[in-house]
Amino acid sequence: MHRTITGGGLMGFLDFLAAPVETRSATAIDPAEATTNAELGGAEPALAAKALTPRDALAVSAVYACVRLLSDTIATTPVGLFKRTTTGTREPLDRPSWLTKPNPDTRWIEFVATVMTSLLLEGNAYILVTRAGAEILALDVIPVSAVTPKYLKRGKGRRELIYELSLTGEDGAQEVVGALSREDVLHIKGMPLTGSLTGVSPLDAARRTIGLSLAAQEFGAEFFENGATPGAVISVPGTMTPAGLRAARQTWRAIHGGAGNRHGLAILTEDAKFQKVTISPDEAQFLETRAFQIPDIARLYGVPPHLIADASGSTSWGSGLSEQNTAFVQFAVRAWAERLEEGLTALLGDDAVSAGEFVRFNLDALARGALAERLESYRTGIQNGIYARDEVRALEDLPPDPSGLGGFLMVPTNLAILTPDGPMALTASSDPSGDTDDTTPDGGDETEAV
Repeated sequence: MHRTITGGGLMGFLDFLAAPVETRSATAIDPAEATTNAELGGAEPALAAKALTPRDALAVSAVYACVRLLSDTIATTPVGLFKRTTTGTREPLDRPSWLTKPNPDTRWIEFVATVMTSLLLEGNAYILVTRAGAEILALDVIPVSAVTPKYLKRGKGRRELIYELSLTGEDGAQEVVGALSREDVLHIKGMPLTGSLTGVSPLDAARRTIGLSLAAQEFGAEFFENGATPGAVISVPGTMTPAGLRAARQTWRAIHGGAGNRHGLAILTEDAKFQKVTISPDEAQFLETRAFQIPDIARLYGVPPHLIADASGSTSWGSGLSEQNTAFVQFAVRAWAERLEEGLTALLGDDAVSAGEFVRFNLDALARGALAERLESYRTGIQNGIYARDEVRALEDLPPDPSGLGGFLMVPTNLAILTPDGPMALTASSDPSGDTDDTTPDGGDETEAV
């Protein structure tokens, strides 16, 4: 029996799975009527059980490190609600409760980390939006394996996007248990493909890359734990009895084994020959393979290798790695943050979005360089009238200038505005119209603050 969910409600996803049949709106969606994107001419996403699961991929240390780094970086980045003003500036607003605690059981950092992990491993994140009227009560992340986006035919060429829900039965088969309308699901995609309803799964796209790393890892564990290759061989002509073999082995260990006896001089008799056993090049190559897989997986996620403890390819320190860290924020973190911003902003509603409200992650702190670089940037901004001193102090978590003058912009006094009649100095008595202000008291100082 199918359970259909199409409208707002108070029940979370886990309650929905355990609850009896519930209809959350008057318009029911029968999953049996739904068609996939492929049936309408698009590409059908692969939803069958994958050979490489997220847990398998996380067993590779490089994958785990990249996913942890990206998810933790974005989850711990400050987020706020703003409104774009008519002057082009942004005005901070009070955050809605769901931007602090998305649901009664999950706080913001854990929620964002879960969304990012789903995106980084499976290329998609599905968030169930529970509403009471226009108010959002809860946001719950739905497992990707339980959701299948499909189009529902409505006749006369019309179609409606739904999200079919399914669970794995006792026999291992997928059982459809209901469907959600697009108003109830916030679907955030990773890298999209034309004609596909889902984002590209990194595990599918890089299955060979990650699988090779897993294979090398398993080979190394098997080789060192269960390998039967001896370290050395002593060959003796003729035939030896089992008792003679044991006696020879014990004698060799007694003479050359243990502390103080290693690397001592060995004397062989009876034409015996000693031969050190080395592993073959094919067996030794897995070490190089494992080393190569680290930058290969880092490339997959856009993470500089040194951020996951691989400094083998780093040729410089200091400013060189600082530039890589800045590039990491600009080209990896920013793209994921903007995907989340776009999706979360849509939850505010059409009226709020039309009024200029938006959700924004504050990546400025991540992109800031070392102290000397920041101070040089601030100095340039203050001298050119871009920043007021109090704005710079706020960026460094410092109180306003106690003189009370920190809120004024400053400009150099040696600059002039070039007009058709010639240069005009930037002084308090200057006026673009050519009029001068002679009201300055004798002996008074002209104000240079703007």
